[in-house]
Amino acid sequence: MKQKVLIILGIIFLSIGFSYGQKDSIKVKFDLSVRYRFELWDGMNAKNYGDNSINAIGKLDDKLLYQRIIPGVTVDFTKKITAAAHLQDSRAFGWSLRNSEYPDLFKVKKAGTTTPYYKMNPGEEFFEIYDLFIEYRKILPNTTSKLGRQKIFYGDHHIFGPGDWGNTGRWTWDALKISWKKDKKTLDIFAGGTKIHDPEKLSLPFTQTEFWGGGIYGHFPIKKLLYFEPFYALKTQGSADYIKDQDIFRNWLGFRAVNPDSSALIWDFTLAKAFGNDNGKTIDAYGLFAKLGYQFHDLWAKPIISIRESYASGGKKTDSKIRTFEPAFGASDKYYGWMNIMQWSNLDDREFVLELFPVKKMWVEIKYNWFYIPVPDDVKVLNTMILQDGKHHLGDEFNTFIRWQAFKHWQFVAVFGYFWPKEIKNINNKPPENASWMALQLLFTI
Repeated sequence: MKQKVLIILGIIFLSIGFSYGQKDSIKVKFDLSVRYRFELWDGMNAKNYGDNSINAIGKLDDKLLYQRIIPGVTVDFTKKITAAAHLQDSRAFGWSLRNSEYPDLFKVKKAGTTTPYYKMNPGEEFFEIYDLFIEYRKILPNTTSKLGRQKIFYGDHHIFGPGDWGNTGRWTWDALKISWKKDKKTLDIFAGGTKIHDPEKLSLPFTQTEFWGGGIYGHFPIKKLLYFEPFYALKTQGSADYIKDQDIFRNWLGFRAVNPDSSALIWDFTLAKAFGNDNGKTIDAYGLFAKLGYQFHDLWAKPIISIRESYASGGKKTDSKIRTFEPAFGASDKYYGWMNIMQWSNLDDREFVLELFPVKKMWVEIKYNWFYIPVPDDVKVLNTMILQDGKHHLGDEFNTFIRWQAFKHWQFVAVFGYFWPKEIKNINNKPPENASWMALQLLFTI
């Protein structure tokens, strides 16, 4: 498979080089993104909270270095036609959950079976196609069409996000996208599939998809009062092993409304209704996000103080309907704590947030999350955390996130997180302890 991809990419690069030599109007840009992130964990990992027994999953004190390298080219053949081809190599040095240690850990399959399966590894993916697309502008007035492997995300990433914080990038689409834009009004329609993340397999575009689906996303200013963003998302079974034999027809319909750019009063509201069916069960679930705050433009660092609420309905496995909300193709860490303990599913997350802008191109976010589980039955978080009978308060999380675009090509990120378990049963016959995490990231792009 790797040889096939090398041949395909080689043909693309040779074609680009030949065209470049023949026509002065063609513009070729060589791109490179190199990201390193050092992470220091204490008390948990991505699959285990607080269990240090001999048979527990991974280590609780990982000291690891993530590496993600994305090289490639972008070619403007004309003012209307652009093509791009990039590779991605993602590695995790010192990670106790790496594929060589736990080859079955990130397999998605039926419980109690070994095959069929597919993998969704968040940390490792060797020599993969990051993107491979062609884009044509103005086929029709104000429209752009893009076909191939690409990143698709909108708004605040609640419904469609890139999942870029993860080392492999959660959501990558093989799709046809048609975009319309006029002034500040936009409307996108797209259809395709999302790829798997398997360190041992290399996927060509439109093969090895986890889900087939698509979506519609609009962005419309309503006078000077607000921006209105209606959306629709569809998710069905993909072509990868195991998932292709499922019967999935999930839909999300909703909208986002957000304050205009010039407003000191900060507010944001998203409502999503989930419906359809999944392997014979009807879906009846919903999620919402609300934010209210104020920016003090006259104070140092122009602080924004806000409160936020992320709510997603929950349900029991024995319910006749699926009432547990899933976040479509959305981000899983940005709003629900950077330690990736919770997601927008069966969640009542209350936040207090302080944002600062101390110097040019620097953003600081300090926040505190209170995590509650609306329907705690059947819930086990990170394979160990089970709520006490009749309780809902899983725990609290504190985060500080600093991002600084120090130079044109260099970005620095520092993050700290701390989690306090609350109404949790004993883990391995011991009261659950607090956990912490810190990360330092360097990103270089050209």
